[in-house]
Amino acid sequence: MTVGFRLVSAMAPAEQDVDAIALQEDGLICADGRPLTGELARSAGVFGGGPLLAAVQKARLFKDSKHFVDMPLKEDPEIVLAEFERLEKKTEKEVLRSFVEKYFEDVGSDLDPWSPSDFQESPPFLAHVEEKRKAWAKALNGLWATLGRKSKAHSQQRCSSLPLRNPTIVPGGRFLETYYWDTFWVIRGLLVCSMVETAKGVIGNLLDLVKDFGFIPNGTRVYYLDRSQPPLLTDMAMAIFDVTGDKEWLSQVLPLLIKEYNFWMSPESGQVVQLEISGEMRHFNVYHSQRKGPRPESYFEDLETARSARESGLEPKSEEVFQGLCAGAESGWDFSTRWMDDSDEKRLSEARLETIKTHHIVPVDLNCFLVRVEEGLARAHDLLANESGAQKYRDAAAKRKKDIEEVLWNDVTKCYHDYRLDKGRFSKVIALSNWAAPLWAGLQGHEVEAFLTSLHASGLLQTGGAATTAVVTDGRTQWDAPNAWPPLQHMLIEGLERLGSVAAKDLAQEMTERWLQSCQMAWEKSGFMYEKYNASKPGEGGGGGEYEPQVGFGWSNGVALVLLAKHSGCQEETRRVTECACCVNACFGQAKGCKNHWQKPAQTHSHTHTYVFLACYGCRQFASGI
Repeated sequence: MTVGFRLVSAMAPAEQDVDAIALQEDGLICADGRPLTGELARSAGVFGGGPLLAAVQKARLFKDSKHFVDMPLKEDPEIVLAEFERLEKKTEKEVLRSFVEKYFEDVGSDLDPWSPSDFQESPPFLAHVEEKRKAWAKALNGLWATLGRKSKAHSQQRCSSLPLRNPTIVPGGRFLETYYWDTFWVIRGLLVCSMVETAKGVIGNLLDLVKDFGFIPNGTRVYYLDRSQPPLLTDMAMAIFDVTGDKEWLSQVLPLLIKEYNFWMSPESGQVVQLEISGEMRHFNVYHSQRKGPRPESYFEDLETARSARESGLEPKSEEVFQGLCAGAESGWDFSTRWMDDSDEKRLSEARLETIKTHHIVPVDLNCFLVRVEEGLARAHDLLANESGAQKYRDAAAKRKKDIEEVLWNDVTKCYHDYRLDKGRFSKVIALSNWAAPLWAGLQGHEVEAFLTSLHASGLLQTGGAATTAVVTDGRTQWDAPNAWPPLQHMLIEGLERLGSVAAKDLAQEMTERWLQSCQMAWEKSGFMYEKYNASKPGEGGGGGEYEPQVGFGWSNGVALVLLAKHSGCQEETRRVTECACCVNACFGQAKGCKNHWQKPAQTHSHTHTYVFLACYGCRQFASGI
């Protein structure tokens, strides 16, 4: 095929000094291209870029670069920056240490612990969990009471955290803020535990961010405003609707779901590319950041990467390296050989971060996420009896599916692949996203059986779960083998279930058991839920990356809870699975005396209802499908 592409980004001159380029980044441009103003702009003067940030991070006062940018100020930014300008010996480590101690608070001092009011020590789903896992499931539920945080009253300009209207659930460990795509699995886990009001509060914060900025940043920090993360807001909203059946709430949030979708589809965001294939223009999405300097939370590491890229001749343009790193962070896969040079297929495990080109790669998973967004928006419009709106998004989803099938399907390997715009070919990296994301979006490949066969032959399915890629980097890049990440397990399992064949369902069941067994083994040995696990060694946490392995952990808890609920024979939420907009609320059980009081929806419509489970709203137990 003949491919031409256009990237919505500008290249910077190569001859500038790396440190000088880094200093030019002020962190004032949001992901949608608009500048920050007011208190947030004042905050960004310290936490988003500038000489104070550069001096502290280059001096390595803290082992983890994120530590400094999470420390609130004791004075307004203008005062602190003025005092820094008067400071002599600005590059001496102990001078800087004294300065930071004088003008900055401890990390986390702007937050208070919060216990959700709808937390239950023994939520109803526990009654259905098999005995050997009941104590673990109860402990997982108990973690929600430890991960709640709420903001203290403070001056916005004095801290990097973004203002949130509601308390939230944080991932845990070093991550004391909300992260966009993590939140989907947090919400799914909360719904398992009947914590609907908490889930609505958490998504309410994200909806507020869309209202304020037009998009959801990577996380709720001012230094994350240059980028977003995988778009799962619509999935979150529909998961909550499937529990509550609240059409009034859905009608209120729908304009914000559309607004966020429009951000991803806007050329100004830099996330839209065009491929011309056989005279036809195809639109795809890529990850992209507005930042052209190092990430504040990884400032030292990014500088080192850019310097190494220039000195080795791998990439003389430092802005390219910085944008690749920031776009990699937006992908959630920070970092993976997916985004690095893959010219030598036999040496992928040695691929260097200096060659990162995330923003020049069309990712299978991002475009599959957007299929789910478009189908979710179509369903929401259907539920609200807006046929023209529903058709608009059905058409968008159908068009995107067609483009994915025709461009990202590889008929040789019998699976989907990322497409490298910089090389005009498929990526050579075998990644779990080649299967998990398309299956989750309802794509089955050109040949269903061959698609499943290629998954089995990939080497990704291991005893402790599905490995992230087939490239073993032993933790040098954390989104590669042998690491296995909870969200990818969930996507793969739900995608296989959606495929519907006996073989696919059997594999979903097998991968569910492998994952639960590994997580439970790790819990019983350590008392922790890990951020990631080792696919080849059940019961062990994963390793590598830019920071120490974390425990807590929001999405790990959520995925385990969802799979425990599935594995125990009940669904994870109270579901109304009929798609009929006019009678969706009819799938209720009795609010009292729940046992055996299951109510069928009215059969007065000309169409046929299809659904799997009926749920009793009063006790959240489940009956057989009809």
